[in-house]
Amino acid sequence: MVSEETRILIADDSPFIRTAYTRILETQDDFNVVSIAENGLQAVDQASELKPDVIVMDIRMPELDGISASHKIREINPDTSVVVVSAYEGWSYVFDLIRKDPEGKAYILKNSLDDIGELIRVVELVNKGHFVLDHVLSSRLNEYHERHPDEGAAHLEQPEFEVLSLLTEGFTYREIESTLKMDDAEIEGFLVSAAEKLGVDSIEGARGQAQISGAFLQNNVSI
Repeated sequence: MVSEETRILIADDSPFIRTAYTRILETQDDFNVVSIAENGLQAVDQASELKPDVIVMDIRMPELDGISASHKIREINPDTSVVVVSAYEGWSYVFDLIRKDPEGKAYILKNSLDDIGELIRVVELVNKGHFVLDHVLSSRLNEYHERHPDEGAAHLEQPEFEVLSLLTEGFTYREIESTLKMDDAEIEGFLVSAAEKLGVDSIEGARGQAQISGAFLQNNVSI
């Protein structure tokens, strides 16, 4: 459930990063950074006590890494969304993050947060239950598919792949329309056909977006 105020916990072993994220997020009137953790175990303890809506955490931290911490936190409070910020582009980290479920999770590269608006956008999306993959990883996956169109297990057509790539980045239908020069009916058609190939029952809402995004990655990435 999305509350009127988004309560956020920040976990990072760098004081500079913790301060920077706090300043960026609290530019939004409806964002409230309720606590700051210096390592993964602190993040788990504070999340258990405070039950924040969203946790923004580094992947590499003392005591417990961000992905392991995210799994423990979701076991305690399944409604807490997680943004993992990483310097690592390996797909194994992405799949470790989403291995139980992709809903309300994001895997974002640190360099992408040079655009301060990106952190705000991602927090808003995961708080609604969406999955968000960093645009650098999504673009690389799309470029690989263009060169090797028959390698994906679901045998997606290029337009289906392009739509799903943008959806996985958290793009709205309107943003996908503008980027790919498609209308709403075309996008819906490509998503429905892709969902059938990927074995996803519904593409409705944030849950549907997260489920088809997770299935899309699992069917098209070899690690």
